[in-house]
Amino acid sequence: MRVSIWVKRASMLVAGGALLLVVSVPGAMAKGKVENPHGKKTGPKACLVCHSAAPGDVKTGVRRDPKLKFGGDVVALCSSCHSAYSHMHPVKIAVAPDMKSPEELPLDKEGKITCITCHDVMEGHGINRKKRFIGKALCLNCHFDSDILAQIVWYPTHLKKGEQGRLEMKVAEFRIKGKKGSLGESVLLYYTYRNVDTKAITFGTNILYDDGSHGDRTPRDGVYTLMEEATIDRKERRVYTGWIVDGTGRRSNTVTLAVEYE
Repeated sequence: MRVSIWVKRASMLVAGGALLLVVSVPGAMAKGKVENPHGKKTGPKACLVCHSAAPGDVKTGVRRDPKLKFGGDVVALCSSCHSAYSHMHPVKIAVAPDMKSPEELPLDKEGKITCITCHDVMEGHGINRKKRFIGKALCLNCHFDSDILAQIVWYPTHLKKGEQGRLEMKVAEFRIKGKKGSLGESVLLYYTYRNVDTKAITFGTNILYDDGSHGDRTPRDGVYTLMEEATIDRKERRVYTGWIVDGTGRRSNTVTLAVEYE
């Protein structure tokens, strides 16, 4: 992709059948200065960590009019405490056109994914929303179109001309019980990218490797790698949308990544 790629539709990583989460405990909360706001049994003071008014302080009631801080920006609100949280799924992005998010996994008013799409903040840390889906069951609510789940593992989102970046995609066949078959030493990456400013769309293909070469760290570990050098000599913002195709023609879910070239 001569490039770089924000992830959309596939970035819920399932490893060993479990959704991986990293949760940070804010320093002030850890020291007991702030009451933990998570949980149904917390007191009124805990409500004020996230809400500008506690239940009963407003006529409409918090349930109908939550009066969330940060102007209702859930991601900004969560990040105010969980600044070290490592998002396993990107937030503030819209779902792909060919997929739908069920009512149990709500989006914000703009149809974008937030922290509470997957997490029920009133059930404590790290609890999946409402039905408490376990591992891949949560992912399959939205990512149900393939038995191959792809996720972008790491890639710099800001690149300067001549700077080399690494695109890694974790690929798992988690729908096949008891089978840990490899997709082979390489896979094809089909992608389109849209110039955010000009809206121009370009289509391309590339090869990702899992054979210990071309910058791949560990052969046959299910992480496919593409090393690219930024060649753009001007500021440009792109959104890449891609999917993996294995040697038999099976296609993975769609992933999306945004990159700014400086």
